[in-house]
Amino acid sequence: MSSDNPTPDSLPSFLDQARNLAQSLGDFVRDGCRLVTQEQYLERLTICDGCEHRRGRRCLVCGCRLYLKARGRAFRCPLGKWPQA
Repeated sequence: MSSDNPTPDSLPSFLDQARNLAQSLGDFVRDGCRLVTQEQYLERLTICDGCEHRRGRRCLVCGCRLYLKARGRAFRCPLGKWPQA
């Protein structure tokens, strides 16, 4: 398996990914679509860099694209690794 491209069977099911996305987007909208600071964004990605569940730009736990998910203040790491924004 390439470290940049997770195989479909290594990601959550399509339905679980859709649920995760819907929940995250709902949280984001309820929070006023606020973004984290550049420093918080980089901190989140640094945490993800050291995570065994990261494959390329994806999280194998939730299936999200990290470069997008790390931006939203309301978005959360499914493993609770990100500090509260």
